[in-house]
Amino acid sequence: MKGCAGFWVGMSAGLLAGAAMGMMSPYGRDPMKTQVGKSIRKLGIAVDNAVDNIVSDLR
Repeated sequence: MKGCAGFWVGMSAGLLAGAAMGMMSPYGRDPMKTQVGKSIRKLGIAVDNAVDNIVSDLR
C-alpha cells in the first residue's frame, strides 16, 4: 500500500506541476529565457524535492 500511495502522490504532483507550467508558459517565446520560465523551473525543482521527501517518508 505504501508503494501505491507514493505512486499516486508522485502522479498528482507531476500533474499539478505540468498544469502550472502549461498555464504560465508564454506562447511564441522560448519560455526558459523569460522570468516566468525561470520561475517555472524553480517551482519544478521545489515540487520534485517535496515529492522525494514525501516518498522517502512513506518508505
